[in-house]
Amino acid sequence: MCGRLCYPFDMNTTAPQLRPSDVDALLLEHGYRMTMPRRRIVVSVLGRDRPFTAEQLVAEMPEIGRATIYRTLEILASVDVLTRLLQPGGHPSYIVDKPGHRHHLVCSECGTVVSFTRCPFDDVIRDLTRDTDFAIHGHHLEVFGLCPTCQVTPGPSPRFAAV
Repeated sequence: MCGRLCYPFDMNTTAPQLRPSDVDALLLEHGYRMTMPRRRIVVSVLGRDRPFTAEQLVAEMPEIGRATIYRTLEILASVDVLTRLLQPGGHPSYIVDKPGHRHHLVCSECGTVVSFTRCPFDDVIRDLTRDTDFAIHGHHLEVFGLCPTCQVTPGPSPRFAAV
């Protein structure tokens, strides 16, 4: 439950400084090999500071198979190198994020993502567990709005919105 997973309030506006060698070690620790295509994908994603999609990587790296890209992104998300965000329509995007339980503020205009670890759901989860007999093991929260820059600079209609 959240009471065990959540950390004190912290806003993170920059991605952590992971190196490809850090990801190599993490993948090895979880039983995955670092192949050359995976290494290229890892280098590409670690250099990003905005959400991206698997299809963007497919377009940028046509020599790497679509299945390899999708599988690698899911592996990186499962070992906590990437966070999976849902776009409108339920399509996933990814962002490099610091490990651990976190939530996100997402600018619906430019796509800027700010991570935060303060969790407002401790009481709700406790009550839901009591009222429903569910064994709740996690939750996901994304809050959509306009970042300070987009509030002053009006643009076209939002690219990102709540699902």
